[in-house]
Amino acid sequence: MRDWQRTFKWLDRSGLTLYLLQRLKSINATQLLPPPVLTRFEQNLADNRRRVDYLASEFRSLNERFDHAGLKYAAIKGFSLVPAYCPNAVLRAPSDLDYLVEHKSLPVAQRVLEEAGYCLQRFSDIEFKYGRPSSKIPTVSDDPFSRETEPSVDLHLTFWNWKLNRVPLNEPEFRLDQTIEHDWQGLPFPVLNDDDAFVLQILHIFQHTLEGWVKLSSLLEMGYFLKARRSHTHFWNRVNVRVGEVPYLAEFAAVVMGLAKRAFAAPMPLVAAKWTQCVRPSARLWLQNYGRRWAIEEHPYDSSSLLSATKLSVFLHQQFVPDPTVRKQITQQRLLPWKRPAALSTDNAAATSLTARQLQSWSVLQRLISDLGSSSRYVLELARWIRLHRLAGAHKSHQPASASTCDLSHQELLPTHRQ
Repeated sequence: MRDWQRTFKWLDRSGLTLYLLQRLKSINATQLLPPPVLTRFEQNLADNRRRVDYLASEFRSLNERFDHAGLKYAAIKGFSLVPAYCPNAVLRAPSDLDYLVEHKSLPVAQRVLEEAGYCLQRFSDIEFKYGRPSSKIPTVSDDPFSRETEPSVDLHLTFWNWKLNRVPLNEPEFRLDQTIEHDWQGLPFPVLNDDDAFVLQILHIFQHTLEGWVKLSSLLEMGYFLKARRSHTHFWNRVNVRVGEVPYLAEFAAVVMGLAKRAFAAPMPLVAAKWTQCVRPSARLWLQNYGRRWAIEEHPYDSSSLLSATKLSVFLHQQFVPDPTVRKQITQQRLLPWKRPAALSTDNAAATSLTARQLQSWSVLQRLISDLGSSSRYVLELARWIRLHRLAGAHKSHQPASASTCDLSHQELLPTHRQ
């Protein structure tokens, strides 16, 4: 069971635990699991049903409050992904409720959340994260399926974190006056239209890729969507126009879809070949040589591997930072991230505070070991990367692909008679 204990952590962090159980049930193969493992998975499923019911109740309440306040918003991620990206909400273990709001409407949304008992935990110029006040001491890794693990509520103004990743992108506009009504189990709520929702998923997954880790379940869900929409030619023609309007976006889409293909054999629509032509040679090289290995890596701060592959994504990140000076800064920041982890909340009891300090110290030590190990792996891999780079003749890897290659905005790439 020692190996299973390690596997449990990997499955939970990657979001695949309940997807694995569902797949084994669908092919009548649960007998392949040791009885204690099957019992654990079944308990996870039962717990997550209660958690999803609780989240749905909270989601409904917040939506009603937003509607009553006259707020323009769109629910994103979470329940909005069912059933297009996920067949059943119970298979997902969401940690938060996410909303897109306009900047001018932010004060209204914040007031609604505060009246509902939430308080601001942290914020940036693109996102405000709210949570309920709690005296519970956070653990290193909360149970993602537990009803007791309180969700956060995230208000998004935009999505592309340029200040963090330094990749210049004119983020596509997600217009709240073009939302559509979505229904999940009798609960109606506004969501982005299908085209916008797909572009948002691409940005979300690619940004996490640059940051060093993405949930495998996100790639699985992308693959599920691609399989269902593979021959929907009108959809792909519209999306092709959309990504053609924003430099880099076709490349981001090709990388994300390429990761889904390598991790889960996701089928590719015909338009993917056109987008792949836009990808700069070094990014294609990274996808071919590191994509699958990197995607299945353990969470960086849970990894039992001394030389984690997490920071191999730095090779990819470098290809999208055009300024050499900034590129060097980004590499140094990724390899030597001296940012201290967020402080753990406590109540006023001395014993509780002592326990929290111990947890904080352990968290810092974990991150230090992980960062040193993954940075060492990067250094050890650097010679191979340079050799691959030279063999592929990708000496212009930091230059954007030519406009003639990536000008997709007015091309109808697929015959619309195919449905």
